[in-house]
Amino acid sequence: MMLRKIIKETLNTAFFFVLLCTNAFAHTAIIESGGGHKYKAVRLTPEIYNNANSNLSDILIKDENDENVPYLIRNYFTQEKINFIESVTPGFNVTEKEKITHIDIEGLKNLRLGEIIIDTDSTFKRSVRSPFGISRELYNLSFGDISYKDTAMPFDGQIPKDDIFTLTINNGDDKPVKINGITVRYYADELVFEGNKSGKYTIHFGADKAKTAPVYDIGKYKNEILKGVIDRIDIKEVVLEKPEEMPEQYDYKMIFNVVVVVVAVVLGLLILMKLKEKSFGSAD
Repeated sequence: MMLRKIIKETLNTAFFFVLLCTNAFAHTAIIESGGGHKYKAVRLTPEIYNNANSNLSDILIKDENDENVPYLIRNYFTQEKINFIESVTPGFNVTEKEKITHIDIEGLKNLRLGEIIIDTDSTFKRSVRSPFGISRELYNLSFGDISYKDTAMPFDGQIPKDDIFTLTINNGDDKPVKINGITVRYYADELVFEGNKSGKYTIHFGADKAKTAPVYDIGKYKNEILKGVIDRIDIKEVVLEKPEEMPEQYDYKMIFNVVVVVVAVVLGLLILMKLKEKSFGSAD
């Protein structure tokens, strides 16, 4: 019995430590309250998309009492066919390699892309390629008083899965195109929920990669809600939590490895005990 107790306590401790090492934590977005109508709609920002699950399954809305608030998602692919187009100017880095300009764009993970526009003063007509395999000839030309310009790379709602999205420009033997800036237009989703003017609400996300999306009754009468007047409110602030810094005096990687070995040994002992019990039973 004592051995069984030790095994149980060891497994519980190991499980707790494994959870600790996963650095599971939730980010929050503070919603501005306001509006006099029953239902509110808040449009998600790139920071939320970047850090939430790709299908938004981990998103929760909470009130001031920390209770979940039911919501529905209104998006580009709904029957309403309303395109919520938002623009963002992300950070980017430009490198030149073997006559190819690489534009590494940050902050596009999980965004449903509409188009990426290159801001440049360079005169060019060149092929531009995206990670989706889409290739298009973009140009910025001027002949006297006549100008021809198309520096927008179109997308049809494709969603990047990586932290860095890279466009490449084939320069051939010409000088690289000078990139002054990048503008990204994307299709945004709205969370629609029942709220009041003075209520304090927050969006929680990023806590569980395996979480399935919540199912609320509000989704069953979605069409009726969307036919009415809905207050459009904004996100006031997004707070991204960072994993706690590990104390320098602890080598957590080594401790984790030790725990794995201990658990393996304990499980081995448990198996041996079971086999021993069976052998005694057979002998009887």
